[in-house]
Amino acid sequence: MPKAPLSVNEARARIIDALALMPLEATPLTEAGGRVLGEDTTAKLTNPPADQSAMDGYAVRCADVATVPTRLKLAGESAAGAPFDKALEAGFCVHISTGANLPQGADAIVIVENTRQDGETIEILEPPKRGQFIRRQGQDFQTGDALLQAGRWLDGRHLGLLAAAGYDRIKTRRPPRIVIAATGSELVEIGASPTASQIVSSNSIMIAEMVRKMGGEAVTLPPIPDLESALIDATAAPIHDADLLILTGGASVGKHDIVANMMRHSQGLDFWRIAMRPGKPMIFGHIGTGKIGENKTPMLGLPGNPVSCGVCTLIFVRAAIRAMLGLNPAPKTRQMQLGANIEANDEREEYMRGHIQGNIFIPFTAQDSAKIKDFAQADALMIRPANAEAIEAGAMVEIIPLDDA
Repeated sequence: MPKAPLSVNEARARIIDALALMPLEATPLTEAGGRVLGEDTTAKLTNPPADQSAMDGYAVRCADVATVPTRLKLAGESAAGAPFDKALEAGFCVHISTGANLPQGADAIVIVENTRQDGETIEILEPPKRGQFIRRQGQDFQTGDALLQAGRWLDGRHLGLLAAAGYDRIKTRRPPRIVIAATGSELVEIGASPTASQIVSSNSIMIAEMVRKMGGEAVTLPPIPDLESALIDATAAPIHDADLLILTGGASVGKHDIVANMMRHSQGLDFWRIAMRPGKPMIFGHIGTGKIGENKTPMLGLPGNPVSCGVCTLIFVRAAIRAMLGLNPAPKTRQMQLGANIEANDEREEYMRGHIQGNIFIPFTAQDSAKIKDFAQADALMIRPANAEAIEAGAMVEIIPLDDA
């Protein structure tokens, strides 16, 4: 165990290095949203498949409407899915709908607003330019064109593209299975009525929802009392299928901190304590049976204070999941103007909660790690480097917007 707490960057790197990249699996396109694409994709189809109209109007030959007004005979209709299947002859036009195939011989579309209809005769009031309102075959993409590269987080836009390009299933990274349990004899499950000496277990549901948003599969266990035997019994059965086990609580130095006590006496401890505020008593290692690295599950022991737990989830669990999905694990940050004076920092890197007003970050006056209400209402975390000097309002600082995290 290190003599001094690890830096945030070193702790994050150790966690990432210990985790496996998730395998690829064939996934129906209808279930691929929120997953990471596992292969480069090329178009199987051409879009549009033929020259098509971009507007409702009339397909014409520009040679017939060089001077206006001029009158053309209506030869028929081309609708989306039901094209006009003859060549357009001189002196005729075809009524055409948006998305309908362009008749052979037509070279422009005149919109309805620039025409006047009299039975089967259409009067053209404005001369079109050649190619006007025509979507050319393959102007979006053609068979064989590159579409999306592996490593793309798939959303509705990407699924729409892949569907249009002829895909019904694709290869994606399997979401990592994250098993989550809170420890503490004072905890009761959601929906129970706590006594004056009890609290509702809120960390598990918070972590689980964050995990799902980060691309993982979350599995929660009931609260575990402060008994090492209870911890062993609770985690033994489900963890062999887990890619990462997250325990919250029991990570500090008290005699009831069962996670820290068990890991300190096991051969699976990688590190314990990081130079971070909030979140110093965080643990990483492996638990299970067998030799080191065999039949063991990676385990993160997060602090029990809800803000510490939540911040560690954003900084470390997010990085772990993204690494397992083959994505960049670094947090997404941006520069913002500070809206208050801040005193010098100590040896711990700090993640200060606060509000965003325009392009200004205003830190909360109190940064108590037990105040989950403040954490829930925060817009961002400001990264305060270790041993940083005092700074005044107006300085530029680095923040992590919580909507992005």
